[in-house]
Amino acid sequence: MGTFRFLVGLALLVVLVTFALQNMEPQVAFHYYFGVNYGPMPFFYALLTAAATGMAVAMIFCALEQFRLRAIIRRQKKQLASLKKEVLEYQELLPGHLIEKNIVPPAGEKNG
Repeated sequence: MGTFRFLVGLALLVVLVTFALQNMEPQVAFHYYFGVNYGPMPFFYALLTAAATGMAVAMIFCALEQFRLRAIIRRQKKQLASLKKEVLEYQELLPGHLIEKNIVPPAGEKNG
């Protein structure tokens, strides 16, 4: 699988380099807000800039989502530890022959 990925990446690199070499004439100008202009620049640079900007924005959104999901996991772990502690407290109230033995106390706590 690693060889296949390497060959696909190499083929993609060759296509991108040949595309860049064929599109190096300055022919694209950027016009931004407030009268800011940039260019003319090669068409490939414009595509590369757009792709890099898109990747940066996607990375930012992915990082934010990852932080959100980690916070949810942290909150659920705390809730699970609390529920396990509650189950252990209820088990202490039951007679010994009615207690399930597969409940493990939360880390750092000892049972009874």
